[in-house]
Amino acid sequence: MTTLTRRKFIAVSGIGAAGVVTGLGTRLAIAAPGSPATGDALVVLFLRGGADGLSLTPPYGYPSYRQLRPSLAIPPPGSNGGALPLNSSNGNAAFPTGIDGVVGLHPALRPIHETLWNQGRLAVIPATGLPPSESASRSHFSAESYVARGSASMSVGGGWLGRMLNVLNPQATVGGVNKSQRANLLEGGRNSLTVPRVSNFGLSGFRNGGAAREALQVLNAGADSVATEGRNILSVVDQIQALDGNRPGFPNTGLGRQFSELSALLKAGLGIHAASIDFGGWDTHSDQGGVGDTNGRFWRRTEEVAGALRAFADDTNGLDEITVVVITEFGRTINENGNGGTDHGRAATHLAMGAGIRGGVYGDDYPDTIRDDPDNGDLTVLTDYRKFLSEIIAARTGVSDLATVFPTFAQQGQLGLTR
Repeated sequence: MTTLTRRKFIAVSGIGAAGVVTGLGTRLAIAAPGSPATGDALVVLFLRGGADGLSLTPPYGYPSYRQLRPSLAIPPPGSNGGALPLNSSNGNAAFPTGIDGVVGLHPALRPIHETLWNQGRLAVIPATGLPPSESASRSHFSAESYVARGSASMSVGGGWLGRMLNVLNPQATVGGVNKSQRANLLEGGRNSLTVPRVSNFGLSGFRNGGAAREALQVLNAGADSVATEGRNILSVVDQIQALDGNRPGFPNTGLGRQFSELSALLKAGLGIHAASIDFGGWDTHSDQGGVGDTNGRFWRRTEEVAGALRAFADDTNGLDEITVVVITEFGRTINENGNGGTDHGRAATHLAMGAGIRGGVYGDDYPDTIRDDPDNGDLTVLTDYRKFLSEIIAARTGVSDLATVFPTFAQQGQLGLTR
């Protein structure tokens, strides 16, 4: 069972985090009880496997896109299996020059298109990722590590979300929650816990858990700061174990259950400022799924994402105090292969959503056509993904020390996607 280990208990309870965690709350608690809120909770959904950006946000306005993907290209809006329009008919949206009505959303993303997009709370950032000058890796393992670290430099340790949490230094016993066994985004983050399933959360590393708990209660009965934090952690364990992660309205899917539990955790008054969720299955070398194929691999994964995000937004008052970003390690090749799929590429599409996000399509540039580029058929990275993340972190969490969050990245201004 996934638990709070003896080693983790000792480490967390001895760091001197302030703020005693008290009973469960019914509101979304951004900071610990009694301390001021400092901004949104930042939730990162990592699509592992290299999600195809040219399907998530198809450039249907370019004939070359359909020529290079004769069986996979998403057709224009209004067609069978057609893209969902991203255009200036939404008065809340912004667009780079020449992109209005050229790029759309995959039709399986309708649940968030008809809500978050129409509300002006969904930003689309195509042609983004780590630039080739910093990383040209086509290895999932390496690219995932670089994106989570926020740098391809081996001198940069931990994950960028963990470093953000450390700079923020929230006055709460639990500052970050990782909903996956892979903690690299929050790696090194103080006051962060791994909670893949709330029903399995508890203490481990002791021969007799019940006896160990009684002993820990006695051990932490004093008035010193270490004993106080020890009691805080025991209280957190009790609160997480008592949560009902099966919130109404969430789809009965793996990702739906993860977001249902995350919503319960965010509303539990623990002071959570950062969270990460992994969702794999995006390595679509074959059988990606043709136009309108609702049983295709890509459609089913995309539909699961849309359903979970829509339910999460509905359950948190339209992401009123939450910013969600959706990232992946790299995109896919422009041209389809002979197996009905796409291979490892470079630029991907990332998403950002929430009340503090200004809807639209953003980026430093976008190709004026889609061509089978000499660089192995890749869509070029035109916007460094750390640029839009830096803007979100600064505007929505209050962290200004971005050089610590992304130590090898020279800040490049803003895209204007935050309110």
